Amino acid sequence: MNFILPETLPGKSAHLTMAPDHRIESLMVEKVPPANAVKSAVLVLLLPFSEELEVVLIRRNKYNGIHSDQISFPGGKCDKDDTDFVHTACREAYEELGISRSDIKIIGNLSKLYVPPSNFLIFPVLAIAEKRAEYKPDPREVAGYIHAPLSKFNPSNVVRSRVLAGPGLWIEAQSYIIDGHIIWGATAMILAELYQVAVATDSISLIKP
Repeated sequence: MNFILPETLPGKSAHLTMAPDHRIESLMVEKVPPANAVKSAVLVLLLPFSEELEVVLIRRNKYNGIHSDQISFPGGKCDKDDTDFVHTACREAYEELGISRSDIKIIGNLSKLYVPPSNFLIFPVLAIAEKRAEYKPDPREVAGYIHAPLSKFNPSNVVRSRVLAGPGLWIEAQSYIIDGHIIWGATAMILAELYQVAVATDSISLIKP
C-alpha cells in the first residue's frame, strides 16, 4: 500500500476545521510560532492490515498537566541528541509503545502545528507499518492505545464535545468520538489534515466511504 503525500499540504485550512473555538482567531493570523516554542514530533503511523487504513493513537496517563488523560499520537519533545524530527518521533514511539524503527516506513511530514497551552511546536511524521506488531505501552506514560479507522475522521463525523482544556477549564470543541474516546485539539487538527491528504491523493482506496 503506497500512501502518497502531495507537494502542497492543506495545512492551516485543515487545522482550522478542528480547531477549538478559542484557537481559531489566533490560528488565522499566526504567521510563525514564538521563538521560544519547544520543538517536538509525533509519529502518525498508518496500519494497512485490515479492511481500511487505521492510525495508531494512545491515551495518556492521568497526571497534573494540561494534556492529562487525552488521546494523542505517540511523541514528545526533541532531545539534544536527536538528529532530526523523524528520530524524535521514532524514539518516542519506541519508548511509549515499543514500536521499532525497522518495522515502519517513513512517508514524509504533515504540516507543523503550534500548540499555545504547552508552547509545543509539533512536527507530525507520517509512516506506515511494514508488518503487524503487538505494542507494549509504557505504563509510566501510556494508559492504552487504539487503532482508529481513517474513515472515522470524515468531516461528517465531527461533533461538539465538552472537554477539559486545563485545571477546572471546561470548553466546547470540535471533536471525533472513537470507541467512546473524545479526540480534540492538536490531535484532531492533525487527523483532519491526514484525512484530507488521503482523499486528495486517492490514497483512500482502503478507506470505506
